[in-house]
Amino acid sequence: MRTTAARVMGVATLGYGVAVACRPKVLARPCGLAEQGSSALLIRALGVRDAVIGAAMVVVPAGSALRTAVLCRVAVDAGDALLFGTFLPHRTERAKAASAALAWAALCGWTLTGGGVPAPLVQDAANVAVRAAQAATRAEL
Repeated sequence: MRTTAARVMGVATLGYGVAVACRPKVLARPCGLAEQGSSALLIRALGVRDAVIGAAMVVVPAGSALRTAVLCRVAVDAGDALLFGTFLPHRTERAKAASAALAWAALCGWTLTGGGVPAPLVQDAANVAVRAAQAATRAEL
């Protein structure tokens, strides 16, 4: 496991999560979502989720606890890629959001690797996210 890289990704995740929780437009605008009302509430919840996971990636002990925190990050990013890539209203926003979530999943997943061999769960998460991004570019809702 690349512990330092995982901690750096944790700091980045924490910062992004706080930004989204405080200013929903950080996520709403690229996704083509409303910046107010119930959309803003749900976006803030995603920001809090990301901030909590990012904080865990920064402060938990190295080893299995850090690996678990990173796996949580990869899992939620794969889920975000699938959901945003499928359900956002416009094709362009679906592709952008799924790609961004895929990038976070891949970067965090990479921190779990050692010697260049990805863990099977990381490969699975990346494959799900890739499929979501591909579907987003083909599908019209």
